[in-house]
Amino acid sequence: MAPICILISAFLYGISPILAKVAYASGVTPLTLLSLRATAGAALTWCGLLITRGARPPAAGLLLPLAGLGVTVVPLQVWGYFYALTVLPASSASVIVNTTPVHVAWISRLLLGEALRPFDVGILLVIVAGATLVAGQTPQAGHVAGMAALGVSTLGSAFYLVAQRRLVRDAHPLGVLAVILPCSAAVYWTAGLLAGQLDLALSSTGLLAVGATTVAAAVASVLVLTALRRLPATRAAMLGMLEPVVAVVSSVLLLGDAMTWLRAVGIGIVLAGITALQLKGAPAAAPAPQPGSRMHAKFRDKPRPVPWSS
Repeated sequence: MAPICILISAFLYGISPILAKVAYASGVTPLTLLSLRATAGAALTWCGLLITRGARPPAAGLLLPLAGLGVTVVPLQVWGYFYALTVLPASSASVIVNTTPVHVAWISRLLLGEALRPFDVGILLVIVAGATLVAGQTPQAGHVAGMAALGVSTLGSAFYLVAQRRLVRDAHPLGVLAVILPCSAAVYWTAGLLAGQLDLALSSTGLLAVGATTVAAAVASVLVLTALRRLPATRAAMLGMLEPVVAVVSSVLLLGDAMTWLRAVGIGIVLAGITALQLKGAPAAAPAPQPGSRMHAKFRDKPRPVPWSS
């Protein structure tokens, strides 16, 4: 059942950029979409926190660091991706944003001292080469700004994932999201008001698209959190590779996204590289603390939160 949950969540995440494109075509601005999406997500998360046995808010010492992530890294990462969708094809944006493991690898090496095997380095270079090919073969007016926004998004996502490993191993995923999402929602609303980009007079199509992407993200997050209690993270990541595949196919079939041979090759290289990285396993970690030690008790593996980003 857990693998099915991951596959369904990957499908829902994969269609999220398509739904965002539909919303944009109906006159919805990115900040309007993100404000409504994060607010609804926060409400659903708190409902889940209240009714889920064993779920509780994070310890007091984690509230400030999590709030800090919620008002800086997380909204910047999510906004970068959804802004890029306004100027780039959903297929390119989805594939490039899934190169986050490249940044996770070097940030983990720099901040956590995790070793990189030669195989990992080679695969990461292949992923970078494929992403470069995708970027170079994406003919769009906002190409440079969109690619820059995706760069910010992937870096932010990687930093968030690394930060989780140091901060929230002992916190329940719903508790973490219950802090981060309201903070992010406040940032979106504030930014939208200051920039004059909040417009709640949505058309029926726009309202339907916003509602669909909100529900898709909420259901996908719940399914992932449920599956990770029974499924190893590496296996979940492998199954999650369905997400960019769904985004690419949907973008071509539903949005008429033009696909050149070189761009298709670049997308294939990125997907193959990420799949190979997941099949091989995560980069080797630094020596683990000895069982029974204070560090072992503090950093033992626990369920990890899932970014509300796709």
